[in-house]
Amino acid sequence: MLMKKMLAIILVSLVLSGCEKNGSQNDLIINNTEEENVVMDENDDYELKNIEMGRKEEKDISDRLRKMVGKCKRIYSQADKGNASNIVLEEETVHTMIESIAEENVAITCGSHDYNMLNYKQVDDALSLAKTGENTETEFFVINTSGVWIYNKLQFKNKDLYVTSATAAFDDNMSPHIVQIEKIQVYDWNYTDKGWIIWEKALSRNQEMDMHVFYRILPLDEQCRELGNKCITPVSYFCNNLFLVDWNQNSLENIEFNDLFEFLYTMKYGEKIDEKKYASGIPKVEFEEVVTTYFDISIETLEIYAQYDDVKGVYPWEAIGPWNRIQQFQPFPEVVNCIENEDGSLTLTVEAVFQEEGTDCSFRHEVTIREEGDKWIYLGNCIEREGAYKIPEYKPRRGQLSMHSPYETAGIKDTCYLIRAAKRFYSTSMRAMGSGSYEMR
Repeated sequence: MLMKKMLAIILVSLVLSGCEKNGSQNDLIINNTEEENVVMDENDDYELKNIEMGRKEEKDISDRLRKMVGKCKRIYSQADKGNASNIVLEEETVHTMIESIAEENVAITCGSHDYNMLNYKQVDDALSLAKTGENTETEFFVINTSGVWIYNKLQFKNKDLYVTSATAAFDDNMSPHIVQIEKIQVYDWNYTDKGWIIWEKALSRNQEMDMHVFYRILPLDEQCRELGNKCITPVSYFCNNLFLVDWNQNSLENIEFNDLFEFLYTMKYGEKIDEKKYASGIPKVEFEEVVTTYFDISIETLEIYAQYDDVKGVYPWEAIGPWNRIQQFQPFPEVVNCIENEDGSLTLTVEAVFQEEGTDCSFRHEVTIREEGDKWIYLGNCIEREGAYKIPEYKPRRGQLSMHSPYETAGIKDTCYLIRAAKRFYSTSMRAMGSGSYEMR
């Protein structure tokens, strides 16, 4: 009995000792967590610095924005707004409304970054002064394809930027109404040499909670704008590698034509691909007709590079899904220069604007094309890797087809090569010669 009591006392002592030690470690962890939380809470740069507006200021801005929206009533009411529940205006409609408002001698641009700001000079002058530390202010309007009008008033005081933003839209009765209005002191701002005004409303915690706002003030050269909208933006950097690898006419194998197909299809036919129709692959004639519209490549070469399956008569293709692409934010391309080469081809200098990274050039590349009437041929791409800030990652979608049979992924020819190699391997004998050397027969 005494022995049991002694054992019990020892066990209790050990447990208490362990609890005390573990408790002290937990206290350290808790304290560290509390300290981290305190640091996070004390950094109010993550929070918006809202500034209370006077009634008159708010009313003046609201009235001004409603007036501009009202000028677009006729154009908007007659426009095609799409079949979805959310409004989607054609870019041409947005541009027409921009031109209408510009008649009021105000600066205005398109939220899609595909149209030069009209009456930009007054904004550029103010921003150029602000860069030198001068106190100044300016304003401009924006129209989005979602049917939302934005008013931005920028006030610079002692190198700090204060932004008053208001948004408006038409209600069900076709009357302009204010959706939101706010005034903040921004965390940081920059007017770049290329002419982008960038401000960060508050310090961004991460890309998912990005707080950057981008607007191009200085106009792009019209040829650069046209070629960018026509040849570069429709392909961009999403789920294809046309502009993410170096290639020319002698290295077309670097291009993943299977992943590129749907983007070329949309450019050629003006509509998106029917994913269900091509779930089992792209028929030979259709695939080759689309690709050869934009590339100087023989059918024989294309069959090899795009792994044509001559048993099924299709090229392998898989629709974009969360399982076969890299989850990442995407920059958008902007053609900033265009030169004509001696052979008549054009070399376009393209810079990737990356809003979530807060830069108007995350990397630069040169795309060479040859115009042929209403169409064009892609001739090459060269990435300027030195000085590149961030290049999007890429993985081929056809790499995700490994769950299927060899016939579905590699095609009958490659399967035949595999069989011949296997026969040769298994018919080969190996004899040890000593000293770690072997002979194959």
